[in-house]
Amino acid sequence: MKTPSNRPALGGLRILDLSQVAAGPYATMFLGFMGAEVIKIESLSRMDINRGKARPSPDDLRVYPDGDPGEHPWNTTAHHVHRNINKRSLTLDLSAKRGKELFLELAKVCDVLVENYRGSVMDRLGLGYDVVSRLNPGLIYMKISSQGANGPEANYGSLGSTLEQTAGLASITGYDDDLPLMTNLVYPDPVVGILSFGALMTALRRRLKTGSGCLVDLSQREVTTMLLGEAILDFSVTGRIAGTMGNRHRDMAPQGVYPCSGEDMWVAISVSSDEEWESLCKVMGQPHLATDSRFADPKSRRNNHDDIDLVISTWTETQDHYQVMYLLQAQGVPAAPVLKGGEVIDDPHLESRGFWDVVNHPEAGTYKQVTTPWLLSNSPRATSTPAPGLGEHNYQVLSGLLGLSKSEIDTLAQKGVIGNTPTD
Repeated sequence: MKTPSNRPALGGLRILDLSQVAAGPYATMFLGFMGAEVIKIESLSRMDINRGKARPSPDDLRVYPDGDPGEHPWNTTAHHVHRNINKRSLTLDLSAKRGKELFLELAKVCDVLVENYRGSVMDRLGLGYDVVSRLNPGLIYMKISSQGANGPEANYGSLGSTLEQTAGLASITGYDDDLPLMTNLVYPDPVVGILSFGALMTALRRRLKTGSGCLVDLSQREVTTMLLGEAILDFSVTGRIAGTMGNRHRDMAPQGVYPCSGEDMWVAISVSSDEEWESLCKVMGQPHLATDSRFADPKSRRNNHDDIDLVISTWTETQDHYQVMYLLQAQGVPAAPVLKGGEVIDDPHLESRGFWDVVNHPEAGTYKQVTTPWLLSNSPRATSTPAPGLGEHNYQVLSGLLGLSKSEIDTLAQKGVIGNTPTD
């Protein structure tokens, strides 16, 4: 029997991270939390979009702590300090010959490379999978792209808001006779990031068996389409097109979001069986409704949903949204308060599980950071280190991993191959 190491599970793994925006950075953030060494590559002329602008306009100030960009705004945006935690920053001009050479030298000593550029960008730079895999046959090269690495739309770009549309997600959200409803949260991106982490674990397992790396070709559109599995299966069998239903459900009844005491406070309730309906009626103090012919079975409840909504709302609007959850969950009825941002951060359950880390960023200040939605026994998460300043680890990486001298590194800085101040 092996003795638990009490070390992060991916300690000793080295990641070369060229990703930006959300999907890739989420994947590499999780790798960092599991102990991997993550080296984030950016250039001075094309920073990760998460860093914002070198000279932000007044309209951009909402993404900075207290609306203040500070002296180095590219180091303090909310997206950057959140998604690029537990990483080291190296700037490299990949359009320069020396920048390419150094990148390929780094690829030789890394286990995983993650990029989410559009289509053939890395191939055009001469840094694609075919090139780096010849130099490092054990390298796992993850390419996260909008549509996948091949097919007629392989070179299309996207954002989470457009992926929702091509995957069909927006066709089933919202209300009848209304416009398709976007989440406005780049919803597919963190989902892609989590799934990318899982795909990399599969590739690493394969490498343990074979000794060789591989290309992991991940399509964000296909990940998002997976979320509509039931609707797609239904259409393929019956030809029925899933439409919008608001907060209601084709099977659960009642299901909805109901007002609670306090300003703009709500609770979600979803009933999946006659037993749960009976329990809900008892908790509301109206047990007779369980035997009312209008609500006797799921079909009847769906047909009389408006009447049920009125009954439930009359009860919930006198209750605290957390209290509704406690009362119903105690009787086996699925219910949850609709939490706002501040409530999520202070939620006692998340706090009890250690979901948050408190991070002290040298420029952005102190804040709460999400970690991983899983816990491994006897293998803790890595202690959070703040998201890096642009080029913060240039000397550390180039000297420590590639053996460059201080004078060589200074020359690279003089030529603009590396640096810590953006040019745009």
